[in-house]
Amino acid sequence: MRPVDLSIIIPCYNEAQRLPATLRDIAKYLIGSDLTVEIIVVDDGSKDDTVAVANSMTKLLPMLRVLPFTKNQGKGHAVKHGMLATKGKLALFMDADNSTPIREVAKLLPFITQNEVVIGSRHLHESNVVIKQPFYRIVISRLGNLLIQALLIRGVRDTQCGFKLFQTAAAHKIFALQRTTGFGFDMEVLAIAQSIFHYKIKEVPVSWYNSKDSRVRPIHDAWRTLNDLFRIKHNLVSGAYKKSSR
Repeated sequence: MRPVDLSIIIPCYNEAQRLPATLRDIAKYLIGSDLTVEIIVVDDGSKDDTVAVANSMTKLLPMLRVLPFTKNQGKGHAVKHGMLATKGKLALFMDADNSTPIREVAKLLPFITQNEVVIGSRHLHESNVVIKQPFYRIVISRLGNLLIQALLIRGVRDTQCGFKLFQTAAAHKIFALQRTTGFGFDMEVLAIAQSIFHYKIKEVPVSWYNSKDSRVRPIHDAWRTLNDLFRIKHNLVSGAYKKSSR
């Protein structure tokens, strides 16, 4: 059996309506690709029929498997467990709403040999934000990123885009140390990659479509992410991650 080239992790919470279109888009992309792929849908304790819907899609995508959790624990928890379950040479996580379509992975792949982590970005000059976020969310995002760059991660303009590609060997080391279960997990895994393992992170412009049904609660989640930022910084300064990696 041919080894798996790429593992695709899709974290889900109540995504029975949006997930099928995303999976069909992946199936369409794979028709013209020579990649051997596995797809891992991680259900984060959904209250709808996400698990049943995902399982029904295995007829179209036989390489799909579902990793279900009975309790809702956060996107970070779902992505971590999906990443640690990967078998491919490379591992990508993307959003169930297809905000960054799977075809954009072609823009990331050329850089993954020389960089352990390659991430999609909405904030580079060449980025193509087709459907923009509301203005207040853009302001919150940009201010937050300035703070993240100042305190946590050097040289990354968009830590929160949900489209990130890893060399799997590096991903397993990074996500084993991840502690954040909410939306702040993106900046934590990048901070661990950069500060603990000294991995190279390449930021690549991608196309992005804001979902009208976004699950992000701007004020609540911004406050929680700010708390995560300071906790992650404390863990870096105190050596907590290094102790866990021994």
